[in-house]
Amino acid sequence: MNHLSLPKLSTALLAFAFPFMVGCSVFTSSSLSSDPVIADQQRRVEALKAEVTKAEQDVEYAEEKEKAAKSRLKAAQDQLRVMQTEAKRRNG
Repeated sequence: MNHLSLPKLSTALLAFAFPFMVGCSVFTSSSLSSDPVIADQQRRVEALKAEVTKAEQDVEYAEEKEKAAKSRLKAAQDQLRVMQTEAKRRNG
């Protein structure tokens, strides 16, 4: 029966995990380039990403505000109908 020893197992695990860890760190790196033109464009891209995120948040806020306003309008319209019905009964 073949038994894997701890050093062999850890070496095999490291051999599979290391490229994955390095690959992820390379792709998620957001450090600026040493080239000033590229670094300037990277900063511009990050600023535009932040602007898009803020705009998306503003849209969500506006949609929530619209829903609340529609709800208040519907409640006021319902209350108006009730008041009109009661007024007709009193005067009718």
